[in-house]
Amino acid sequence: MRIGPIHTAIAIVVICAAVGIAGYVASRRPPPPPETGQPQQTSNTGKFIAISPPLPAPAATFNSRDGKPTRLAVWRGHWVLLNLWATWCGPCVKEMPSLDRMQKAMGSAITVVAISEDRGGMQVVEPFVTKLGVTSLTIGMDAPDGVLSHLKIRGLPTSFLIDPQGNIVAKFEGGSEWDAGPTLTTLKGMIGAKQ
Repeated sequence: MRIGPIHTAIAIVVICAAVGIAGYVASRRPPPPPETGQPQQTSNTGKFIAISPPLPAPAATFNSRDGKPTRLAVWRGHWVLLNLWATWCGPCVKEMPSLDRMQKAMGSAITVVAISEDRGGMQVVEPFVTKLGVTSLTIGMDAPDGVLSHLKIRGLPTSFLIDPQGNIVAKFEGGSEWDAGPTLTTLKGMIGAKQ
């Protein structure tokens, strides 16, 4: 039996359809699990997500409030809550005063380093911080290829708890009331501060 041009055309259409269907099915599969070396989220206490194993905090540079380049390593030996935020972010605006009150209340037990991701620089950030009456936080401005580019986040605000050895031990996604309730209780428990 001889295969004619119509049979060949039908065979080509069937093969193309099969390849298309296989491609569609493959694209609908869930993504693979994270690669080895990526932080694994092993427990979720409140909204804090423990990072296990802990990861080194980024060595990237950001600008201090006075415009001088600085790094998180400046606070090595102390607990740090690194908060990534922006003036245009509603939840960031809402949580900023409670972060400031928490810093005042906890004093030297922890340092809150709030790094803005605003592209307008300190000209945008400084009036915003002044208007909110924030006086106790360490305010910084991220640099291009700065802290944010070394961390995987899904949105702002996102905070990272860094231990005195300079390792990220937990992540907190979204805003919170930092100076009261379960967030403060969990934070104090994690850093060993008196309740």
